[in-house]
Amino acid sequence: MAETLLKIENLTKEYEGQKILDGIHLEVKKGDVLVVVGPSGCGKSTLLRCINALEPIQGGTIKLQGMDIRKGSKNITTLRQKIGMVFQSYELFPHLTVIDNITLAPVKVQKRDKAEVRKEAMELLARVGLADKAKSYPRQLSGGQKQRVAIVRALCMHPEILLFDEVTAALDPEMVREVLDVM
Repeated sequence: MAETLLKIENLTKEYEGQKILDGIHLEVKKGDVLVVVGPSGCGKSTLLRCINALEPIQGGTIKLQGMDIRKGSKNITTLRQKIGMVFQSYELFPHLTVIDNITLAPVKVQKRDKAEVRKEAMELLARVGLADKAKSYPRQLSGGQKQRVAIVRALCMHPEILLFDEVTAALDPEMVREVLDVM
């Protein structure tokens, strides 16, 4: 039986007294792929932000490998290293090159060898067709290219779980399959 990576019980999230998430229960085991589908504004992005402790919750629990995820908790930095997230808006640093955006966290936060991380980043960039953009800045990239860089950045952290918020929305149809294969 596969190990439970993520367990959510009775999750409640409110904004200004309005319930956005109400009594959410969810269990994700190692190797599972889960897709949350719904109309715009129904709470899909909010759920992902709660899982990554970017949003405080009003009730229930979110546990990653049995450890409670709460905004402001002592172990949140360690837990966030185990959760990769690719945002709709990419969240790339505009003053850093593509390769520097990708290698910053693995080198600074995880204290991994810079040359090793750089090599892995270049291999992943090649897999998504962007090896030639390693020295480019985000402003020099299309939306789809920025999205693929954000995916590579998340993958370079070797997370236990990956959260994707409409990850293929900005991609050309021919790039969707390639990006999904990398994911």
